[in-house]
Amino acid sequence: MNRDYLNLIFSGFLFLLFTLTLIEALTFSQLAQFFPLYISIAGAILTFIYFITQVLTIYKQKKEEGNVTIIPLLQPLKYIGWIVGYLLLVFLTGLLLATTIFLFIFLIFESKMKLISAGISVACVLIGISLLSSALDIYWPTNLLGF
Repeated sequence: MNRDYLNLIFSGFLFLLFTLTLIEALTFSQLAQFFPLYISIAGAILTFIYFITQVLTIYKQKKEEGNVTIIPLLQPLKYIGWIVGYLLLVFLTGLLLATTIFLFIFLIFESKMKLISAGISVACVLIGISLLSSALDIYWPTNLLGF
C-alpha cells in the first residue's frame, strides 16, 4: 500500500465520522442541534471533497505509473486510534478531563513537545473551552457516571 491509498482510507474514515455525527446531531432538540449539525455538515462536505480529489489524484498517477512508495498500514491507523481513544475518554471521563489527558499525552508523544510547552498548550485550550462554555452557556458532555 502506498501513501496515497492510506490517505484515502483516513479521509474516508473522517468522512464516515462526520456523517455519523451528522446523523446523531439530528436526534438532538432543535436548539441543541445547531452547532453540532452545522459543524458535521461542513466536515462531511469538506472531507468528501478532499476524498474525491484524492481519488482523482490517484487515478491520474495510475495513468502515469510514477514512483510508488510502500509504507506500513499502521501509520494512519495510529491516528485513527488517537481519535477513537479520545472519543472513548470523553465517554468515560467527560469532555474537560478527556481533553486535558488526551491533549497532554498527544503533544508529548506525537509532537515531541517539552512538558512545559505541552502544559501551557493544554492550559490555553482549557481556558478557551471555559470561555466558550461561559460565553455560549454550553454544558459539556459528562462521563458515564454523570459527573
